[in-house]
This record gives sequence, structure tokens and C-alpha cells, in this order.
Amino acid sequence: MYRAHDTLLDREVAFAVIKTVGFEQTSKERISREAQAMGRLGVHPNIVAVLDLGQEGDGSPYMVTELMGGGDIEGVLEEAEENRLSLERTIEIGKAVCEGLEFAHARGIVHRDLKPGNVWLTEDGTAKIGDFGLAVMTDRSRLTREGMMVGTVSYMPPEQATGGEITPKADLYSLGAMLYEMVTGRPPFLGDDEVAIIGQHINTAPVAPTWHNGNCPRPLEALVMRLLSKDPSERPDSAQDVLNALDTIDLTARGETVERDANSLESLAGGVFVGRQAEMDQLKAALEDVLGGSGRLVTLVGEPGIGKTRISEELATYAGLRGAQVLWGRCYETGGQPPYWPWIQAIRSYVRETDPEELRCQMGSSASVIAEVVTDVKDRLPDLQPAPQMDDPDSTRFRLFDSITSFLKTASNTWPLVLVLDDLHWSDRPSLTFLEFMAREIGQSRLLIVATYRDMELNRRHPLSVTLGDLSRERLFERVLLRGLSEADIARFIEIASGINAPQELSATIRRHTEGNPLFVTEVVRELVQSGELAANVSSGSSTWSVRIPEGVREVIGRRLDRLSERANEMPTTAAVVGRDFRLDTLKGLVENTTEGQLLDVLDESLDAKIIEELSDAVGHYQFTHALMQETLTSELSLTRRVRLHARIAETLEALYGDQVEENASELAYHYVEAEAVLGSEKLLRYSVVGVNRQWKPTVRRKPWPTSSVLNQPSKERPTIR
Repeated sequence: MYRAHDTLLDREVAFAVIKTVGFEQTSKERISREAQAMGRLGVHPNIVAVLDLGQEGDGSPYMVTELMGGGDIEGVLEEAEENRLSLERTIEIGKAVCEGLEFAHARGIVHRDLKPGNVWLTEDGTAKIGDFGLAVMTDRSRLTREGMMVGTVSYMPPEQATGGEITPKADLYSLGAMLYEMVTGRPPFLGDDEVAIIGQHINTAPVAPTWHNGNCPRPLEALVMRLLSKDPSERPDSAQDVLNALDTIDLTARGETVERDANSLESLAGGVFVGRQAEMDQLKAALEDVLGGSGRLVTLVGEPGIGKTRISEELATYAGLRGAQVLWGRCYETGGQPPYWPWIQAIRSYVRETDPEELRCQMGSSASVIAEVVTDVKDRLPDLQPAPQMDDPDSTRFRLFDSITSFLKTASNTWPLVLVLDDLHWSDRPSLTFLEFMAREIGQSRLLIVATYRDMELNRRHPLSVTLGDLSRERLFERVLLRGLSEADIARFIEIASGINAPQELSATIRRHTEGNPLFVTEVVRELVQSGELAANVSSGSSTWSVRIPEGVREVIGRRLDRLSERANEMPTTAAVVGRDFRLDTLKGLVENTTEGQLLDVLDESLDAKIIEELSDAVGHYQFTHALMQETLTSELSLTRRVRLHARIAETLEALYGDQVEENASELAYHYVEAEAVLGSEKLLRYSVVGVNRQWKPTVRRKPWPTSSVLNQPSKERPTIR
């Protein structure tokens, strides 16, 4: 874009040359048609006037438009305080954009790239829409093998991102995103890359504008949220309807500042995707192999809440943008599902969305065999004849496996397929047997199978362990192990979810107590927001933060503990009062009527369930896998029982430490503090004084005994971790 002078009419104009290097002839012709369409719009006070069209000597089209002396809205937002406009100015610009859109839509033209950078201001401040239909052509709306989406995605409607039908309501979604940014100072969705943002456009409801700007009137907020509906049918019917709604908003009646509603964070916090760059790179590489004709099986592995399903959704968004169709199959803990249930779900969704004749061609003579397990095939192809009966069960099963595999491979030739099998640790045995069969047959196909499972649910006798062992020996799958988020990832999560720049001390505290588990992080951040401890004016100088146990975390941890036997439940509860880490010798002195062999059996059960883990610094040294696991267990104890446990622990540790009690005085002081009501204050005072004195001189610990402090041990009245 250049500023130029029209010598014929003696006026300043804008001269835009559209570079077409790298575009094939069809795309160049389409760009020219789009430019001509803009020229045919005619004159409207809220659309940038096109003064001339033509072509350069190299064939590049150019356009001459009126000069917009006030710059674009993007520049205005960048210079505005807190990157937001006044509500009066926001509504004024919104109404002008509606006028321009209504005029264009009435002439059958959809902008498809409405954003602050494409809304311009005259010198007197009048807003006008520019660049109709051009940016969507010069920016490629699909991912390429080499890189990501080129154009801006912060204002892109879901149907445009997924290649759906584009109607005038697509522009209304973009208008909603623009209004959101003008009111709040940020687009409705943020992310570390374009796919993360697009995924939120498709799957996640935005945080209500009042969360970021309490002065936003509720009617304006309701209109913006309606414009940002995922389903176009739920948006206003036309730009004129939006204009009418903006006309009725009375800014003088907005009254007191609206209080932040923590519930408005619910949807976004669950949709935020941060970190996982290395894991996503692995998955994207696998998908690219599949697009090139090399089928793959990838497993996503981790504990509950670590983000297996969420990263699968992110991959699904990326795969959709790369032209693949994504099918989902899920396993359920409750049981009762028929054999092959996750496969049935995935195939059923494909069958329902595919034209019957195309489906018939893809299935061929195997259609009747597949219909025996996927009954939807009979509904789509009602004239099917029953498959011939076979007496041998093994032959019958092989015929079924071969029929489904051949069908999916054939279907993937037309449309690359991604099958996500979620929570495979709950799968039935027939489904796992078929997975083995498929893994050996998909090498020459455009089929990617992504299976998620919890490694903590498996032991060596689990059916999935057997399946994975067989596949591993043949190197038929790739394993992607998910670990917790880093401190930087947690800080970014807080920033995206709440719009607050979290102090380093806070992200470090959350990381320390959640181990970066995304579910736990999400619940803790929600709890901090709801309690008012995390706000926009949060101090970065605070050195201590309280992290309470949200109800959602309690439920997740409770479900894991419920799987333990009664005896195995008692041991972690006792150990939790000892501290985050504990020793076998300590437990032996605390657990009554239990032999060392029985105690080891109980510890093994907890190890298998990933409740605790062994530390490598000494034999018999353990710790809870999460600090919040320990906190949950201690918070379930009554005050009386907890005090008496502290008393027994204090006396047991004192006896175990022997001549090393002074070296561990701080730990002993903590337990004597908690047990003061039972044991009195004599030893409490003794060990407190010794502990303070030892802080002023260096010491060498002769044994790796755990150390605790009052700050990281909860009480019933104060269920917090500091």
C-alpha cells in the first residue's frame, strides 16, 4: 500500500499493488474477479471507495482507493490506553461497520476478513471497511506443508477455519471479535500459535467481556457473546439487526461497575492450550507422514488430567486444517458397551456423514460384513444382503477385521483419516485385538490412529499392556509421554485465561504443588480467581501464595484413592500426616498389626496406582506424586485424629532419629506444634529453639530424612499450602 498523488484530479489517494508471485493462473484470475467485485460495490459512506482498477506490466493487479487519513482501527487500539476504546467510540465504530456490511451483504458480497486492520478511519473519524474479499485470497486459508496459516486468525469464524459454508453471518462473527477487542483490549482468544487460537474459535466459548472490563453494559456483552456463537444460526440474522441492537444500548444507564464473575472463566480455562510444543511437533510429524501415504499408530500416555484428550483435540484441529477427517471413539469406565465399541463410534460417524453411493463404493462387497457390527451401514444401504455365515469363529473374526481395515484404507485414499481412540485403558479385549490387526495393516495408507491411555491404570496383566507389548516388539507404534507443564507454561496459562500477568512466585508455587498437571492447574487458578486472590492488580512482590484444594481436584484424587483396597487407603492417610515424603521405617512404627511384608504389599498397591513414588536417594524412601494428593488426604481427617497422629509421628521420629534429633529439630518441632494439645509444650519449645539456632550455622545431614515446615503442612481449619 502506497500513498500517491492523482495528478489528473489533484488529490491524495492510496495505491495498492497485489503481489501474485507464487500464485497459479487460476488464483490470479480469482483475485482479479474479487477486485472487480469490490469495484462493483459502488459508493457508500462506510466503505472505502475504489477509484480505479488495473494491472501492472507483470500482470499484478492494482487498486486505487480514497486515502484514509485516520489510519486503521488496529493502529488506534495499539496506541489506546490498555489497548481498548471508550464504550461510546466502540459503539460508534460498530454501527458504522454494520452500515457498511449491510450494504455489501445486500449485494451478495461477504468480506471474509473483517478485522481492525481492515477498518479504516477518515481524518474526521468516520469508520469505513476496506479490502473486501482480497485478504482471504492473498492469505491462504489452509495450512501448507511448510508452515502455518498466513492470515490473521483472531477474528476468523469457525466455519471459515474448518472450510464450511461462508455466509454473511461469518462477517458478523468477525464483527463480534472486533467489538470484543475494542471493549476489553484483547481478542476473544489468545494462544501460542494459530492452531491453538483456531481450536478455541471452534470449541471454546469466550470469557464474558465484563471479566476484562467491568464497565461493559450487560446488553452490549450479550450482543457480543451472541455474535461469537459457534453456530451461525445462533447469531443475529443480519448486520441491520446488530445495528438496531447497538442503537438500543444506553451507556448512561450502566450504573455501577459490574463485579467479575469467576464462572465466566470456566469455559476458556478448559480450552486454553499452552506448552506441549515438542509433543505437538511429534504428532504433526506423524500426520505429515500419513498425508504422504505412510499410516501411523501413536499413543498419548499420562496420568488423569495431564491433557491427553486436550492435545488430541488440538491435533484434530490441525488435521482438519490440513484436509483430514477426524473420527472419535471413546471407551468408558462403567462398562456394558458392546465389543469393538470405540471403533463402532468412529466408523458410525463416518458412515452417517458420507454419501450412500460413495460409501457403497468404499466398502464394496464387505459392506454386509461391516453392517453386522456397525448397524448404521444397514440404514444407509438398506438393500444389503446378509453376509454368508461362517462356522469357524476365528475365520469370522478375521473376515470382520479384514473388511473394516480394507474399508478404512480405501476411504483414506479419498480423504485422509485420523482415528482418535480415547481412554483405551478401559477398552474391551476385542477392540484391542483389532487394534493389533490394524497396526500391522495400515503402513501403506493415509490413516493415523491416535490412542490415549493412563499408564497408572496398567499393570503387566492388563490387556492393554499385553497389546502394547506385542506391538512394541514389532515397533508398530510411537509413544508420546505427557508430563506436567513448566512454570513458564503455567504463567502463560494464567495470562491467556484471565488476562493477568502472574508473578513468578505464583506460577512457581502452582507448579510445585500441582506438578504442572493441567487439570490441577486449571482448578487451582479458578479457585484463586474466585477467592479474589488473583486479580489484575496482583502484586509481584509477594513471596508466599496460598493454594487451596479446589473441589474438582478433590474429586479427581478421590476417584484414584477409591480404587485402593481399604488397608491401602489407610496407609497413605497416615503417611500424608508425616509429610510429602516419608520413609518405610517411619510407617512401620505408626501402622499397627501389620507386618513389614504386608506394609510393602500396601505400598506396592499405592505405587501401582501412582499415588506415591519411590525416591532413588535411599531404600525405603517414598513421596506422594502430587503435593495436592497429600493435602487432600490430610484434609479428610478430623482434627482430633490428626492431632493424635502428629503426636505418634513426633514420638516415632524422635526414637528413630536417636542421636540425630538436633539435626532434624525443625521437623520434630513441626509435629510437636501440631500435637501440643496432646503432648504439651516442653519438647515443642526445645526443638523450636534448637531448630532456630541451627539455621545460623551450616550442618551436614548424615541421613536423607524428609524435612517439613509449618508452611507446607495443612491444618483442618486452614486447608492451604504455602
